[in-house]
Amino acid sequence: MAEKKIVNAIVLRAVNYRDFDRMLTLFTREEGKISACARGAHRARSPLAAASTLFCAGEYALEEKNGKYEVKSCLLDAAFYPLREDARRLSYAVALCQITEEIVQAGESNAPLYDTLLRALTYLSFDEEHDATGIALPFLLRAMALSGHAVMLTRCAACGGRIQDARFDPLSGGVVCARHASNPLAVITAEDMAALRAASAGEFLPAEGDVKRLCRLVGEFVRAQMERDFEALTFAERL
Repeated sequence: MAEKKIVNAIVLRAVNYRDFDRMLTLFTREEGKISACARGAHRARSPLAAASTLFCAGEYALEEKNGKYEVKSCLLDAAFYPLREDARRLSYAVALCQITEEIVQAGESNAPLYDTLLRALTYLSFDEEHDATGIALPFLLRAMALSGHAVMLTRCAACGGRIQDARFDPLSGGVVCARHASNPLAVITAEDMAALRAASAGEFLPAEGDVKRLCRLVGEFVRAQMERDFEALTFAERL
Protein backbone atom coordinates (compact mmCIF):
# COMPACT_ATOMS: atom_id res chain seq x y z
CA MET A 1 0.00 0.00 0.00
CA ALA A 2 1.31 3.45 -0.90
CA GLU A 3 2.33 5.71 1.98
CA LYS A 4 1.85 9.46 1.74
CA LYS A 5 3.85 12.16 3.51
CA ILE A 6 4.28 15.92 3.38
CA VAL A 7 7.75 17.43 3.74
CA ASN A 8 9.39 20.81 3.44
CA ALA A 9 12.05 20.48 0.76
CA ILE A 10 14.55 22.22 -1.49
CA VAL A 11 15.39 20.79 -4.91
CA LEU A 12 19.13 20.12 -4.95
CA ARG A 13 19.18 18.44 -8.36
CA ALA A 14 16.73 17.88 -11.20
CA VAL A 15 17.37 15.53 -14.13
CA ASN A 16 15.01 14.86 -17.02
CA TYR A 17 14.01 11.20 -17.06
CA ARG A 18 12.43 9.34 -19.95
CA ASP A 19 10.35 11.59 -22.17
CA PHE A 20 8.42 13.74 -19.73
CA ASP A 21 9.46 12.89 -16.15
CA ARG A 22 12.06 14.44 -13.87
CA MET A 23 14.09 12.80 -11.13
CA LEU A 24 14.56 15.13 -8.20
CA THR A 25 17.04 15.07 -5.36
CA LEU A 26 15.19 16.74 -2.50
CA PHE A 27 16.72 18.03 0.71
CA THR A 28 13.88 17.69 3.18
CA ARG A 29 13.92 19.43 6.52
CA GLU A 30 12.32 16.43 8.18
CA GLU A 31 14.06 13.41 6.64
CA GLY A 32 17.23 14.56 4.94
CA LYS A 33 17.84 13.55 1.33
CA ILE A 34 15.10 11.92 -0.73
CA SER A 35 15.05 10.96 -4.41
CA ALA A 36 11.62 11.39 -5.99
CA CYS A 37 10.10 11.23 -9.45
CA ALA A 38 7.97 14.11 -10.71
CA ARG A 39 5.93 12.41 -13.39
CA GLY A 40 5.04 14.53 -16.40
CA ALA A 41 6.97 17.50 -15.02
CA HIS A 42 8.74 18.01 -18.34
CA ARG A 43 5.46 18.39 -20.21
CA ALA A 44 4.19 21.84 -21.21
CA ARG A 45 1.81 23.26 -18.59
CA SER A 46 2.56 20.50 -16.11
CA PRO A 47 1.42 21.48 -12.58
CA LEU A 48 4.74 20.08 -11.32
CA ALA A 49 6.98 21.96 -13.76
CA ALA A 50 7.76 24.93 -11.52
CA ALA A 51 8.22 22.77 -8.44
CA SER A 52 10.64 20.40 -10.15
CA THR A 53 13.39 22.88 -11.06
CA LEU A 54 16.66 23.47 -9.24
CA PHE A 55 16.50 25.59 -6.05
CA CYS A 56 12.70 25.42 -5.69
CA ALA A 57 11.55 25.27 -2.09
CA GLY A 58 8.16 24.42 -0.70
CA GLU A 59 5.85 21.87 0.84
CA TYR A 60 5.98 18.65 -1.17
CA ALA A 61 3.37 15.91 -1.00
CA LEU A 62 5.12 12.59 -1.66
CA GLU A 63 3.84 9.08 -2.15
CA GLU A 64 6.08 6.12 -1.35
CA LYS A 65 5.58 2.71 -2.91
CA ASN A 66 8.08 -0.14 -2.79
CA GLY A 67 10.77 2.19 -1.50
CA LYS A 68 10.36 4.73 -4.32
CA TYR A 69 8.95 8.23 -3.97
CA GLU A 70 6.74 10.16 -6.36
CA VAL A 71 5.88 13.86 -6.13
CA LYS A 72 2.10 14.22 -6.13
CA SER A 73 1.83 17.97 -5.57
CA CYS A 74 3.73 20.96 -4.21
CA LEU A 75 2.85 24.20 -2.47
CA LEU A 76 5.71 26.36 -3.71
CA ASP A 77 7.26 28.88 -1.30
CA ALA A 78 10.15 30.18 -3.43
CA ALA A 79 11.66 29.50 -6.85
CA PHE A 80 14.54 32.01 -6.65
CA TYR A 81 14.11 33.09 -10.28
CA PRO A 82 16.54 36.07 -10.01
CA LEU A 83 19.42 33.59 -9.79
CA ARG A 84 18.97 32.85 -13.49
CA GLU A 85 19.78 36.48 -14.33
CA ASP A 86 23.32 36.48 -12.90
CA ALA A 87 25.79 33.79 -13.99
CA ARG A 88 28.06 34.25 -10.98
CA ARG A 89 25.32 34.08 -8.38
CA LEU A 90 23.75 31.17 -10.23
CA SER A 91 27.07 29.29 -10.20
CA TYR A 92 27.51 29.85 -6.46
CA ALA A 93 23.93 28.71 -5.82
CA VAL A 94 24.55 25.50 -7.78
CA ALA A 95 27.78 24.99 -5.83
CA LEU A 96 26.03 25.36 -2.49
CA CYS A 97 23.47 22.77 -3.56
CA GLN A 98 26.22 20.38 -4.71
CA ILE A 99 28.01 20.73 -1.37
CA THR A 100 24.76 20.27 0.53
CA GLU A 101 23.97 17.12 -1.43
CA GLU A 102 27.37 15.75 -0.46
CA ILE A 103 26.77 16.47 3.24
CA VAL A 104 23.14 15.53 3.81
CA GLN A 105 22.21 11.89 4.32
CA ALA A 106 19.01 10.00 3.53
CA GLY A 107 16.78 9.52 6.54
CA GLU A 108 18.71 11.98 8.71
CA SER A 109 17.14 15.33 9.48
CA ASN A 110 19.49 18.31 9.37
CA ALA A 111 17.24 21.30 10.00
CA PRO A 112 20.11 23.73 10.72
CA LEU A 113 21.70 22.99 7.34
CA TYR A 114 18.31 23.24 5.63
CA ASP A 115 17.70 26.67 7.14
CA THR A 116 21.24 27.80 6.29
CA LEU A 117 20.86 26.81 2.64
CA LEU A 118 17.47 28.52 2.42
CA ARG A 119 18.94 31.75 3.83
CA ALA A 120 21.91 31.60 1.47
CA LEU A 121 19.71 31.09 -1.60
CA THR A 122 17.49 33.97 -0.48
CA TYR A 123 20.43 36.34 -0.15
CA LEU A 124 21.96 35.22 -3.44
CA SER A 125 18.64 35.86 -5.16
CA PHE A 126 17.55 39.14 -3.65
CA ASP A 127 20.48 40.89 -1.93
CA GLU A 128 22.21 43.05 -4.54
CA GLU A 129 24.30 44.98 -2.02
CA HIS A 130 26.71 42.18 -1.19
CA ASP A 131 29.02 40.24 -3.47
CA ALA A 132 28.14 36.58 -3.95
CA THR A 133 31.30 35.55 -2.09
CA GLY A 134 30.06 37.42 0.98
CA ILE A 135 27.06 35.09 0.99
CA ALA A 136 28.90 31.91 0.02
CA LEU A 137 31.54 32.34 2.74
CA PRO A 138 29.25 32.06 5.78
CA PHE A 139 27.40 29.19 4.14
CA LEU A 140 30.59 27.22 3.50
CA LEU A 141 31.87 27.76 7.03
CA ARG A 142 28.58 26.77 8.66
CA ALA A 143 27.85 23.85 6.34
CA MET A 144 31.26 22.33 7.04
CA ALA A 145 30.78 22.78 10.77
CA LEU A 146 27.42 21.01 10.55
CA SER A 147 29.08 18.18 8.60
CA GLY A 148 31.61 17.69 11.41
CA HIS A 149 34.49 19.40 9.58
CA ALA A 150 34.57 22.86 11.12
CA VAL A 151 37.40 25.18 10.10
CA MET A 152 39.82 25.46 13.03
CA LEU A 153 40.06 29.15 13.95
CA THR A 154 40.72 29.27 17.69
CA ARG A 155 43.83 27.08 17.86
CA CYS A 156 46.55 25.96 15.49
CA ALA A 157 45.10 23.13 13.40
CA ALA A 158 48.52 21.42 13.40
CA CYS A 159 49.59 21.52 17.05
CA GLY A 160 46.53 22.74 18.94
CA GLY A 161 48.46 25.61 20.46
CA ARG A 162 48.07 29.34 20.28
CA ILE A 163 48.27 30.64 16.70
CA GLN A 164 51.31 32.72 15.85
CA ASP A 165 52.06 34.22 12.45
CA ALA A 166 48.92 32.63 11.03
CA ARG A 167 48.62 30.80 7.72
CA PHE A 168 45.66 28.95 6.19
CA ASP A 169 46.16 25.25 5.53
CA PRO A 170 43.16 23.50 3.91
CA LEU A 171 44.66 20.03 4.41
CA SER A 172 45.41 20.52 8.10
CA GLY A 173 41.92 21.83 8.75
CA GLY A 174 42.22 25.57 9.15
CA VAL A 175 44.58 28.19 10.50
CA VAL A 176 48.09 27.07 11.49
CA CYS A 177 51.26 28.69 12.75
CA ALA A 178 53.77 29.63 10.06
CA ARG A 179 56.33 27.20 11.50
CA HIS A 180 53.98 24.30 10.77
CA ALA A 181 53.51 25.25 7.13
CA SER A 182 55.38 22.72 4.99
CA ASN A 183 54.53 24.65 1.81
CA PRO A 184 53.96 28.33 1.10
CA LEU A 185 50.49 29.08 2.45
CA ALA A 186 48.23 32.13 2.43
CA VAL A 187 48.84 34.61 5.24
CA ILE A 188 45.88 35.18 7.57
CA THR A 189 45.76 38.60 9.19
CA ALA A 190 43.93 39.63 12.34
CA GLU A 191 41.26 41.21 10.11
CA ASP A 192 40.92 37.93 8.21
CA MET A 193 40.46 36.02 11.46
CA ALA A 194 37.80 38.45 12.64
CA ALA A 195 35.94 38.11 9.33
CA LEU A 196 36.08 34.31 9.43
CA ARG A 197 34.86 34.15 13.01
CA ALA A 198 32.03 36.59 12.35
CA ALA A 199 30.94 34.64 9.28
CA SER A 200 30.91 31.31 11.11
CA ALA A 201 28.80 32.23 14.14
CA GLY A 202 25.60 34.01 15.11
CA GLU A 203 22.79 34.95 12.76
CA PHE A 204 23.37 34.12 9.10
CA LEU A 205 24.29 37.40 7.44
CA PRO A 206 26.42 38.21 4.39
CA ALA A 207 30.07 38.79 5.28
CA GLU A 208 31.12 42.42 5.07
CA GLY A 209 34.13 43.73 3.16
CA ASP A 210 36.25 42.20 0.44
CA VAL A 211 36.08 38.51 1.31
CA LYS A 212 36.69 37.02 -2.15
CA ARG A 213 40.13 35.76 -1.12
CA LEU A 214 38.78 34.23 2.10
CA CYS A 215 35.93 32.55 0.24
CA ARG A 216 38.41 31.00 -2.17
CA LEU A 217 40.54 29.71 0.72
CA VAL A 218 37.54 28.19 2.46
CA GLY A 219 36.53 26.67 -0.87
CA GLU A 220 39.91 24.91 -0.95
CA PHE A 221 39.23 23.71 2.58
CA VAL A 222 35.89 22.24 1.48
CA ARG A 223 37.53 20.39 -1.40
CA ALA A 224 40.35 19.08 0.80
CA GLN A 225 38.12 17.89 3.63
CA MET A 226 35.49 16.31 1.37
CA GLU A 227 38.13 14.91 -0.98
CA ARG A 228 36.37 15.96 -4.16
CA ASP A 229 36.02 18.89 -6.49
CA PHE A 230 32.82 20.85 -7.01
CA GLU A 231 32.63 21.96 -10.62
CA ALA A 232 30.17 24.79 -10.02
CA LEU A 233 32.32 26.23 -7.24
CA THR A 234 35.40 26.18 -9.45
CA PHE A 235 33.45 27.86 -12.24
CA ALA A 236 32.04 30.51 -9.89
CA GLU A 237 35.53 31.35 -8.63
CA ARG A 238 36.68 31.98 -12.19
CA LEU A 239 33.90 34.44 -13.01
